[in-house]
Amino acid sequence: MYKHLVVAIDGSNTSLKALRHAVEIADKSASKITLVNIANPTEYMALAPEFLQEDSYEATALANAENVLNKAEALAKSLGATDIQRHITVSVKGARDMAQQLVDYAGTNNADLLVLGTHGRTGLMHLLMGSFAETVMRQTTLPLLIIRGTDEDVEDDE
Repeated sequence: MYKHLVVAIDGSNTSLKALRHAVEIADKSASKITLVNIANPTEYMALAPEFLQEDSYEATALANAENVLNKAEALAKSLGATDIQRHITVSVKGARDMAQQLVDYAGTNNADLLVLGTHGRTGLMHLLMGSFAETVMRQTTLPLLIIRGTDEDVEDDE
């Protein structure tokens, strides 16, 4: 049914939970999986430059993205996935642009299912932070599998 699954990976336990589901689907349908991380250098701008491990905020964001994808790829392989690709892109405009980049990547690379985790924030946190999953849902025409994290998943991320 599905031949190419694109999985949004941000390093959170919720995104790894979504990856586990994607691997199950890929196993049953002989699909390839592409792990996608949207690196955002602005997340590191609260750090003073002397605390950066790399030469710039962008280099730090890209190095972190590589680490996140390394862990996700190792998990996917340990669960039996064999056809795994990786993709990193950079966004400096915020969550809406990050969601659009994910949707654009999936569309231009013939994905037929987008998989991502959501923290399921509600109330004030949803109002302040918005919902990446909700934004992706509004921007994509592809089938979308959203895996909701539990309170334990979110606590482990903090």
